[in-house]
Amino acid sequence: PNKLFSAERGVSLADLEFPAYYNFFLKKRAIKVIGQTHQIETILGVLKEAVFGPDLVNVAREFPYGTNHDLIPDLRAEMDFLRAKDPSGLRKMEMSDMAVGLPWGPSNRVPLGGLALERTAKGMVRVVEGANVLAEVPLDVTFGPPREFPQRQKPFEPPLFGVTVIGSGSGFDPKEMTSGFILWINRRGVLVDPPVDSTLWLKAMDINPRLIDDCILTHCHADHDSGILQKLLEEKKINLYSTETIMESFLRKYRCLTGLTQKTFMGLFHFHPVTLGVPIRIHGGEFRFFYTLHSVPTIGIEVYFQGKSFVYSSDSLYDSPSVRKLYEMGSINRYRMIELVNFPWHHTVIFHEAGIPPLHTPIKNLADLPDAVQERLYLIHVSEKAIPPNSRMRKAPDGPDETIIIPVKPPTTNEALEYLDVMNHIDLFSGLPIEKAREFLTLVKVERFSAGDVVIKKGSIGDRFFMIVNGRANVVRDGQLLKTYTNNDYIGETSMILNAPRNADVIAESDLKVLVMDKYDFLYFIRGSEIARQMKIIAENREYNTWQLFDDSPTLKGLSPTQRTQMQGIMTRLEFPAGKTLAREGIDREGFFLLDSGSIRLTRRGKQLGQAGRGSLFAKIYANPVRGKHRFTLTTTSITVVYGIDVFEFYRFLERNPGVFLLLRESRIRQQICWED
Repeated sequence: PNKLFSAERGVSLADLEFPAYYNFFLKKRAIKVIGQTHQIETILGVLKEAVFGPDLVNVAREFPYGTNHDLIPDLRAEMDFLRAKDPSGLRKMEMSDMAVGLPWGPSNRVPLGGLALERTAKGMVRVVEGANVLAEVPLDVTFGPPREFPQRQKPFEPPLFGVTVIGSGSGFDPKEMTSGFILWINRRGVLVDPPVDSTLWLKAMDINPRLIDDCILTHCHADHDSGILQKLLEEKKINLYSTETIMESFLRKYRCLTGLTQKTFMGLFHFHPVTLGVPIRIHGGEFRFFYTLHSVPTIGIEVYFQGKSFVYSSDSLYDSPSVRKLYEMGSINRYRMIELVNFPWHHTVIFHEAGIPPLHTPIKNLADLPDAVQERLYLIHVSEKAIPPNSRMRKAPDGPDETIIIPVKPPTTNEALEYLDVMNHIDLFSGLPIEKAREFLTLVKVERFSAGDVVIKKGSIGDRFFMIVNGRANVVRDGQLLKTYTNNDYIGETSMILNAPRNADVIAESDLKVLVMDKYDFLYFIRGSEIARQMKIIAENREYNTWQLFDDSPTLKGLSPTQRTQMQGIMTRLEFPAGKTLAREGIDREGFFLLDSGSIRLTRRGKQLGQAGRGSLFAKIYANPVRGKHRFTLTTTSITVVYGIDVFEFYRFLERNPGVFLLLRESRIRQQICWED
């Protein structure tokens, strides 16, 4: 395709890993990759990274300083041992055995036996046989409607400690989602190897994505890393945990596909390199990581919380004969052999893979485990039909209603942490100093509402500020649903800041737990900050129904409620008469514009390009924050209302919301404009 990555969906459009596996291992042939030379180099580079792993492997840097060298695995030797043979069986497989690149060349034609592929000047590719055109499709690949999942009607309540499985299949199973899950600690989620479209699955399952700020990447195979970017681009920046070796592979794969520089790509998330053998804390849980035996660098995970524990093997060959053979060949030492044959089966809950050997664990090896282990074991990366009949083994059950709850006692600090977590996620408070945390806990009160209860009554005095801990609330005016708020959203600031009566009802859609701060406590809490001014701007912009304006914008309609609130805080409402020039071509940009009402004529080099209507966004985004110059002259043709947004304020908004940044960077001006007839 013309583009190798979809910024809209956050996934690769040119991932050939599993088609290549299928053709090589089952059909004993190489696939042909046809495209422009630079595309072929990128695609084959991505495939090489997935099949053979990195060229240079230096994991010593990922262990504590001074670690005995004998305790550091030689991953390159292990990967070479698992490397497949070529179809003849006489030598190790090379890249050319799996995929061959065929560039279009000057003729834009590639012969394929009695057929040929041709690339046309209109951006199409066609299959021809002699003079006959058999088929023709566009080179601009687009997705159909988003994947649909059964809708769950009840908001999900996360456990203190447990696991919700998103998928437990492998990349070869078209009917199941690939293996990935949410690990819950202190009612906060950590995504592990999220499958493609996990973000859509979370919404369908009514699991609030704002409960999940952290993600773990165990290795760079398509069935484990393809959904990572979707989560990274969903809303705000998240924390991504992995080793430096695995992150470098991830960077090489997706930086090329997205076309981003290394600095820009790494700026999409907060990377936390993990140290092997040293515990790190996430949401109060203790995480330990270890390298498994696999064809590319791969980490397993151990987690301890409140006296209970969980372990995940990730992709791994657990097979004593293979490990002993590695030892006898001199590829691993005695310490590594002992580590690989002694998986930590003592944990409270065990997730172990059971894929297809020789890269994965033979299911028979797990069937031979003692009953005491089988009781705590869940299989993952496996199809249901692969489990022997009448076996005690079971596949990890997927879905929120099948969440595996690991019973623990709540930490003594649990309630305070929960409330501070709400404060941490309210963007208005992001600039407050850390000493405000204690003050916050002394000023808030907890209130609970049942589904259907009125939280705020229209016309009442605005004297309280509400922050949602969990649950959902609907904003209703004159019987019409305006918006829905959920965990970590806030309500009631408009009338409080403007000293006006409440302008809508707020009704609990589900059971609701909120933190409440009285008006004067709130004003005391934000004293000396810019929050009051910012909230006044947000409140005024909400009065003009900018929420609906976002819905009318082709580019901004996908913004989340939090992102819309952030936008409302940086927009300035401006009204102009007909004939007013808002921007001149070639002049430095002071701001961007979002058109509310009226119309604007676009001209370039003296040529009129058309007229833009409501919802049009005039903003060209570059990889780095630069003021830049206007590419068009913008002139009002009637009384016009626009929202002005300072260039660097907008870039700061994009820095907090990498998905919006990538979408706008990839979009063209004509896609951002609502053209009038």
